[in-house]
Amino acid sequence: MPCAPVPSRSCIIGPELCVKVCSIGTVINRSAYASDYCQLEGFTGRQSQPMPIRWMAWESVLLGKFTTKSDVWSFAVALWEILTFAREQPYEHLSDKSVIENIGLIYRDYKMHELLPMPPNCPREIYDLMCECWQRDESSRPSFREIHLYLQRKNLGFKPQTHTHMY
Repeated sequence: MPCAPVPSRSCIIGPELCVKVCSIGTVINRSAYASDYCQLEGFTGRQSQPMPIRWMAWESVLLGKFTTKSDVWSFAVALWEILTFAREQPYEHLSDKSVIENIGLIYRDYKMHELLPMPPNCPREIYDLMCECWQRDESSRPSFREIHLYLQRKNLGFKPQTHTHMY
């Protein structure tokens, strides 16, 4: 998996509810999602492509640092988006400028920064997992292996219904 933000529109659900991440959601109609992208010109001192800052870890936005740990952050935002049925944009009530200010609070390690709220009907342990993924210190974030094992344990005994035809 490449180091990049992962909005839920980049996820495809396959047989037996297997989720696959792809770039098709970004490529198909990027103009339809133009409001998801922010131009950071002047903010970073260099020109950049518009970026989906609402899905990105603070170190990716401010330092241009993309790692598997920044992917963990983005995964948690995509999970939040899925649990809200993609009816809201992350930090929808904030302007792009306010999102960047919030990211600055995280960078400066102020405890006043805002996290995404717990979605309605989201189990507390899943929201706690998301909050772990949004830790300021990337070494405090879980690895994808840890996330996978945790979610596997949460789903023990769950058997999705298989459908023989797609609608």
